[in-house]
Amino acid sequence: MAGGRQRGQPVIRYYWEAFLALHREDLRGRALEIGGTSTLVRLGGSAITRAEAIDLVPRPGVDIVADLSRADALPADTYDCFVAPFTMHLIYDVESALYHAVRILKPGGTLLVNFPCVDYYFAAGLDMGTGRPLFVFWWFTPLHVENLLRRIGLTGDHFQLVIDGNLFSRVAYQMNMPVEELTSGERNHRDEGHPLLISARIVKPAEWQGARPEPRDPWVPATTPAMWNRETGHYPRT
Repeated sequence: MAGGRQRGQPVIRYYWEAFLALHREDLRGRALEIGGTSTLVRLGGSAITRAEAIDLVPRPGVDIVADLSRADALPADTYDCFVAPFTMHLIYDVESALYHAVRILKPGGTLLVNFPCVDYYFAAGLDMGTGRPLFVFWWFTPLHVENLLRRIGLTGDHFQLVIDGNLFSRVAYQMNMPVEELTSGERNHRDEGHPLLISARIVKPAEWQGARPEPRDPWVPATTPAMWNRETGHYPRT
C-alpha cells in the first residue's frame, strides 16, 4: 500500500477480468449482478437490455434485496445471464446459493461466477454495510467446485472451469502486491497445485431438474466485526 491506499490491481481481480473478457458475449439480455451493475454496463453495453443488481440490503442501485442462498421467492427462468463475483466464499450454504443462481436463469442462460482458493480471513467478521457481519466460510479447490455443481444437477457438459494462479501469485495476493509489479510469467503461469482463483462459466440446460438442497444455517461467533476500509482494499480499519 502507498499512503494507506490499495495500489494497483489485485492479481485475483486481474484473473477475473481476463475471464470476463473471454466470455463477454454472455453478457446480454436481461442480466443480474451481485452488488451492482458495473460489470454488466461496462462490458455488456448495448447487448444488455435490462441490468439489475441483487444485494442483502436495500440501497440505491439495488433492484432485488435477497439472500441468494434463500432466494426461493425469486422467479425461475428469468435472466439471460448472472454475474456473481467474489461472493461464494462468504456464503455458508453455498450449495443452495448455486442452486438458486442456476434456477433463476432462463434455459440456455449463463452464470459467470468465481471461487477464491486463498483469501483473507477475518476472525471477527467484516462489516461491509450488508446488515450483518460477513464471514469467510470457504476456500475452494477445483474438486470442491466440481462436486458442488454436480450436486445441483449439472454435468461436465454444462460448465467449464478456468483455474488461475501459482505459488508466487498466491503469496503476492496475500501480501497485497498489485499485479502491475508481477512479471508476465509470475502472473500468468498456471500451477494446478497452487490455484488462486477458480472461475466458472455455467450454462443452464433446457432439461435441468436440480433438486432444492436442504437449507443449512451456520453458527457464527458473537463478535464486534472489523470495519471495511474502501481506501485500503482488503485490509479493514481496526
